[in-house]
Amino acid sequence: MNSILDIEKRIESLQETDKTSYNLLKQIYRFDFGMGEQVIPDSFKTKVLNYFGHRDDTGKVIDSAEEVLDRIQEQKIIKINNKWTGEGTLFNSIRAERPGIREKDKDKEKKHIFKLIEESGKECDFCHPEKYTPEDVFGRIRGKHSITAANLAKYDVWSSLVIFKNHNPLKFSLEEFSDYLETGFTWFQSVNMHSPQFRFPFFIWNCLPRAGASQIHGHCQILMSKEPYAKVEILQKASQEYGIETGDDYFQDLYAVHRLLGLSGSQGDVRFFASITPVKEKEVVIISSKNPSTDTDAKKTIFRILRCFIDLMGVYSFNLSISCPPLDDGTPYPYLIRIVDRGSLMKSTADIGGMELYGSSVVADDPYKIIAMLKSVF
Repeated sequence: MNSILDIEKRIESLQETDKTSYNLLKQIYRFDFGMGEQVIPDSFKTKVLNYFGHRDDTGKVIDSAEEVLDRIQEQKIIKINNKWTGEGTLFNSIRAERPGIREKDKDKEKKHIFKLIEESGKECDFCHPEKYTPEDVFGRIRGKHSITAANLAKYDVWSSLVIFKNHNPLKFSLEEFSDYLETGFTWFQSVNMHSPQFRFPFFIWNCLPRAGASQIHGHCQILMSKEPYAKVEILQKASQEYGIETGDDYFQDLYAVHRLLGLSGSQGDVRFFASITPVKEKEVVIISSKNPSTDTDAKKTIFRILRCFIDLMGVYSFNLSISCPPLDDGTPYPYLIRIVDRGSLMKSTADIGGMELYGSSVVADDPYKIIAMLKSVF
């Protein structure tokens, strides 16, 4: 199977041939499959063909009109919900073909982004962080390729930045990326030493403005809180409840489900998968039992996936988060790393709307295409 649209067949096959795997799948997820139907008036058919017909190099539509219209008039909808976390996603591959940026415009977008990055360096405060950013009360953490700064407009009581020495956020080596992590996690320890009641680290990278960054210059957000942040706490509570009710490890079973669906990979002890309930496009989840700032396999896995996003998938705006167990607690909660595409800077439409805020995520990208590209770099 190489498409999320065929997942119903995989589930039916498991039901017939592998009851144990089928029961595990149904233990975590609820599935619903339906057909969205509509009628295209004759007056609108030409535009529909222009919007959704595949084209050759000359721009000519190569699908037959009948094929295109049939595909639009009957659309398969897949709804997947996680019973434990409340996460849910609606899949319809047709949405990926909505009017907007096409593959031929990727080079144009890349040139636009690198020009934007270059021009933003002319008057960039983050290029001179010790002059133009505040520092924390205990001073700055200095790495080989990064330095910390207090956040001028704080998210929380302890809310700071890891600022990269390289202005361009899309150009980083494994050594540089490792340093960003090490600098951030050293800051977590420094905060905890200063204020021991702050025990929960949270690491975020919002890359470029479309992903929420206020500065083009490469930087990450680092936060420490007394209690886990709301969405992290939901995951932790879900895993605890799952363990109580089933006697099993939630995160191991979550990975196992994606493995049996053909959506997973690993690097040493580090596991990753293309989520079947992504919060938005191309979401990849990485699970590590070890601290990613010190564990080589974790660093390499995150780095390779980020480079795959940028270099192979053409993703330039992304969010990365690392939720962590509390410091010095011994809680068997893994380090959970999530990476998601935030869309093209060339698009005028937002990637998140009312459905994502108040309903369920609506996703166009196929997890099977994502995992195929990730496996090519592992």
